[in-house]
Amino acid sequence: MKSRFVAAFLLALPLVAQDDSVILVNGTKVEGVKVTSFDIRELKYSKGGGTQSVPTDQVAKVMLAKFNDVFRLGLKDADLMLTKSREQLEEKNPLMAQLGFISAANQFFDQNKPSEGSGALDELKKALPEAGTIPDSYRLKFEYYMGLGPNGAANALALAKKYLADAAGNAWPSGLGVEAEFFVALAEGAAGGNPKDFQNKLRTVASKAQAVNAIVSNRANVQLANSLRETKDLEAARRIYEDLAKRDGIDQVSRAGAMLGLGEIALEEAGSDKDKARAALMMFLRVRLETRDAWPSQHAEAMYYAIKAADKWRGSDFQYVMARCRGVLYNDFGSTEWASKARAGH
Repeated sequence: MKSRFVAAFLLALPLVAQDDSVILVNGTKVEGVKVTSFDIRELKYSKGGGTQSVPTDQVAKVMLAKFNDVFRLGLKDADLMLTKSREQLEEKNPLMAQLGFISAANQFFDQNKPSEGSGALDELKKALPEAGTIPDSYRLKFEYYMGLGPNGAANALALAKKYLADAAGNAWPSGLGVEAEFFVALAEGAAGGNPKDFQNKLRTVASKAQAVNAIVSNRANVQLANSLRETKDLEAARRIYEDLAKRDGIDQVSRAGAMLGLGEIALEEAGSDKDKARAALMMFLRVRLETRDAWPSQHAEAMYYAIKAADKWRGSDFQYVMARCRGVLYNDFGSTEWASKARAGH
C-alpha cells in the first residue's frame, strides 16, 4: 500500500549542475539549487555560487536530480534500495544514504511489510542519528500505527511521546516539536477521551503551528473539523473544510482530509437524495484522483465511503463503481481498518 506522510521525495544529488529543488512547508518551491547537506537542524544548498540554509522544520519535500540514476536498481526493489543505501553510507555519502534508507522504508510500507520498513528506519537512525530525514522515521511509523485504527493507538502514542521528548531534549527546530505535539494529540484522540478536550488541544496546536509549520497547522485544523463533525457541529466543520479545500499551495494530505470531510458531510445529509449521494461519491473519488500523495489511510477511507455513496446513489453503473472501489480498497489497502470494515459489511 502507498505510504507517504510529510516525508521527503528523494531524488538525488548532482555532481556539478544545480538541478535540485526544495519545497518548503509554506508551499514555496526553491529551484535550480544543489543540496549539499541535510541534517536534523538545517538543509544547506548552493545557488549561483552562494550558500544558503533552511531550518529542517521548514522543509516539506526534497527533489534531488540524480537519485534515480544512483538508485536505479532499487526503485522498485526495497531490498536493493536498502543495499545501495548501505553502500552510500560506506562511501561517506550521508546525504544520499539517508535518502535511500527513507525510500527503502517507504517501499516496504507500500508492500505491507511494516517490520522491514521499521527495520530500515531503525538502521537509518543508528547510522545517522543527526540526519535530516530522522523526522521522517517518526512520521512513517506514526502513519502506519494510526492506519491500524484502535489497534495501533497505544503504539502511536508511545512513538509520538518519544518524538516529542527527542525534539525537546535535543533542541531540534521548534516546528518539529509542534509536529510531535500534534501527533500526541492525535494518538490520544484515537485512544478515546472527552471530544471537547481533544478539540481544544487541536486548536492550541493549530494556533501554535501557524507561525512555525503551516502543514501541521492545516492538518490540526482538518482533525479539528473531523471532531466537530463527529460531535454534530456540521456547519463549523464545513467552514473549516471548505476553507482548506480551496486554499492554494496546501499540502495534499490536508486537502485530502478536507475533501473527505466534505464528502462525509454530503453523504450524511443525502438521505434519499440521489444527487447529493452522487456529489458525495464524486468528492471521495477526487481524493483518489487528485491527491495521489495523501496518506494511504486517507485513500482507504475514500474508497470505503465511495462504496457507500455509490450504493446510496444507485445511478447508472453504480455496481461497477462499487466493484472498482472495492478492488482498490482490498488490493492496495487490504490491511487497513477500512478494508476490514468493508469486508465485515459495516
